[in-house]
This record gives sequence, structure tokens and C-alpha cells, in this order.
Amino acid sequence: MTFSYDARADVLYVTFESIRHPALYIENETGDILRIDEQSGKIVGCTILFFLHRAKDGPISVPEIGVVPFNQIASELLNERKQEKRN
Repeated sequence: MTFSYDARADVLYVTFESIRHPALYIENETGDILRIDEQSGKIVGCTILFFLHRAKDGPISVPEIGVVPFNQIASELLNERKQEKRN
């Protein structure tokens, strides 16, 4: 699993599995975007909008995916932001 964070847009990109062909993108009811392998039907990634803003309110849930260690990455990103503000 890999994470990529765009601080400017407050968007977290999560990749569970790399695929060599195009993925299907579907927005769920919370506004998050799921990347689905059309061949297998598996969720291979997701895009979490307003990530740190939502993380401040508690755990982030993406029902279609289940448990993902978002709290740890949110804590790390928040700590990085605090350090940047101090400098």
C-alpha cells in the first residue's frame, strides 16, 4: 500500500495494488473516489478529499474498503504541518 498526499488540495491518494491497465473511477456517497480494476472488480485505490480536515474530527471511514490505517498517516501529516509552521 502506498500513500501520496497533496497538501495544497488536502487530498490523500491511496494505492492498494498497481495495475497495468486503466482503472474505473467511481465516486462514493461521501465524495471519495474509488479506483476499481475493471477486470477483477477489486478496489485498487482511493482518493480521500479534505483528508486532514476530516481527520481532525476522528477516524475516516470509507465503507467500501474497510479498515485502513488513516489515523497514523493523518497524525504524521499533522505533525509535519505543525513543524512547518514553527519554521
